Amino acid sequence: MSLDPQNPNVGYRLGRLFAVLERAQALASGDLNATIRDRFYGAASATPVTAFPYLLNKLAPHHLNKLATGQKIRLENLIGQILETVTQFPAHLNLDDQGWFAIGYYHQRQAKKSSNNQTADQGAPDHD
Repeated sequence: MSLDPQNPNVGYRLGRLFAVLERAQALASGDLNATIRDRFYGAASATPVTAFPYLLNKLAPHHLNKLATGQKIRLENLIGQILETVTQFPAHLNLDDQGWFAIGYYHQRQAKKSSNNQTADQGAPDHD
């Protein structure tokens, strides 16, 4: 199974969103002692309403503003696409949806790695 951008499950979408926010942080800040994954993964996957407003309103703008315009636009568009069907952040995700969160998170991370490998195979540099 691979990335499914059409999957409507809120846990899956929030897992994807978390991976994109983590990517924005990595691009903006490089190697850190504590990443958003270290600090927020548990809360984001179990009680999204406690984590995502802070991540999207405080941290994401800070990280995105450090990026080159093209990277910033690509990530902002991806965030918008992921959130397209999310109407609110749930107070809690049940165990099934927490599983979907993990799957969405790893699918999104793997999709980025796959696109990097394809780009590298074609001899072009990775620009984000």
